[in-house]
Amino acid sequence: MSVLAHDPQPLEVLIADDHDLFALGLEETLAHCPDMTVVGRAADGAEAVTLASELRPHVVLMDVNMPRVDGILATREITDTLARTRVVILSGHRDIETVCRARAAGAAAYLSKGCPVDEVVSVVREVADWPSDRLELLERLPAVAAIAH
Repeated sequence: MSVLAHDPQPLEVLIADDHDLFALGLEETLAHCPDMTVVGRAADGAEAVTLASELRPHVVLMDVNMPRVDGILATREITDTLARTRVVILSGHRDIETVCRARAAGAAAYLSKGCPVDEVVSVVREVADWPSDRLELLERLPAVAAIAH
């Protein structure tokens, strides 16, 4: 079922990032999108898993390097237990090993923290609308695109 086409409610987004300034900026950015609402913020991977389980957001924006439980392990736990929740990795890491680990953990997309804001918004909308069997890595990084093609 399409979240965007059939649900007049805004997309619910959980932000998981241990850098408060970045998380606040992302939350403020998404606040300007009438079709999205930030339902929570987590400062580490363990908190992200707990909040995702409680809140069941459409999308989790997940950093990789966080205290207690890293974003890759948190992604695996979320995608294993919440079939309708999509995880988008939003990280400063641009190496192919991290991208591949994120994909193996079930991430629907991997974006660089340096990407344009409108790309983050677009990807959140895109992955929220995917059926459960269409989870795949979006080729957003030059290194990934070069290897994939």
